[in-house]
Amino acid sequence: MDSHFETDNFFTVTVNALTQQKFIEQDRNKLFVFLQEHLHNRLLQFSVIIEEPTATTKPKFEPSLTATQQFQKMIEMYPMVKELKDRLRLELDY
Repeated sequence: MDSHFETDNFFTVTVNALTQQKFIEQDRNKLFVFLQEHLHNRLLQFSVIIEEPTATTKPKFEPSLTATQQFQKMIEMYPMVKELKDRLRLELDY
């Protein structure tokens, strides 16, 4: 639903997945009661829509990294870790 349809009594909840939509829909009545009581607005209504991620949307969770990738990322962020590893002549089992 477009935002120009929203009013003081209506809002849209945007989720990323069907499971999130189902979760909200499952507790819709409880959520209505809670919001209406706390906001003192008995006319309050909302809808839930799924917004499909676009190709430019970054995933929220990075894929699991291997031990080697984790170490490379760590030394990119903290170069002194590599220096310490080299000074102590540590061999890492990746």
